Amino acid sequence: MKKICFVLGLILLLNSSSSVYARCHGHYHYCSTPVYVVRSDYFENEGSFANCNEHYFFTKTTINHYSNGTRRTFNNYTVLDKNETIILTDCTDLKHMVYNKKHYFLVRKGGVYQIYDAKGNLKTIRNYSKMADVEPNRILVKYDKKYGIIDLEENIIVPMKYKSFEKINKNLYLTKLNGYWGMTDSSNKTILPNEYDKIKRLYDTYKLKKEGLFGLADINGKIIVSADSDSIKKLGEYILVKKGKAYRVFDATGKELNNTIYKKVRFERNVLEGKLIDNTWVKIGGETL
Repeated sequence: MKKICFVLGLILLLNSSSSVYARCHGHYHYCSTPVYVVRSDYFENEGSFANCNEHYFFTKTTINHYSNGTRRTFNNYTVLDKNETIILTDCTDLKHMVYNKKHYFLVRKGGVYQIYDAKGNLKTIRNYSKMADVEPNRILVKYDKKYGIIDLEENIIVPMKYKSFEKINKNLYLTKLNGYWGMTDSSNKTILPNEYDKIKRLYDTYKLKKEGLFGLADINGKIIVSADSDSIKKLGEYILVKKGKAYRVFDATGKELNNTIYKKVRFERNVLEGKLIDNTWVKIGGETL
């Protein structure tokens, strides 16, 4: 028989400034217990921006303590210039940037990200859901559920069309477009076209998968092995590539150990060995065994 337990805590809810509900579910019962704010602590601090004598900011911090023992911290930023003039308020995220001697602020207000200049003037026309500086004058943004890159004047550098946009190297991004993976840089140069079913890190290389076959690219996205191999996998600290009945061996950076094709490859007492066409086993990169 099901037991139903309702703990309303109505008086506590009415007296608290905010509340959320924690629910517990059992196989035969259901409980709903209110979680409410029991105390709020407030702090205010003045801060400065690195390499900037023109602006400073105040941080107002609120720490809410809840009845279930948890707590949450909320920050709110106000930006002022050196004349103590307020130029930005109610910012929940804040990043200061200087480019070509001009000052910019990447700001989250009201749940959206935008860019402001040194006087607090709005520079962007779109409301972005994400924003992060990735290089000087290059801002990774998310708009309408798609990623791209803009500059500080909101010129579009990389079109906002990618479902995923992940930085994997200094200026290299793993991208997903219409279900397929590729690589591009922050200037919109295609390093690998978006035609792969999967791209996965393998030591200091990238393993590529396309239509059931595999390839290999180096750390900068340069193709080492075209995506026409039957398998690519780890073998100790090495990378083993199989195409048909032939094997090739690469080190962790994608450099082929030699130009020899092997019938089989194995580790024997921590020695990497390969079987030649005449069935002779040799130490790979060494003398005949």
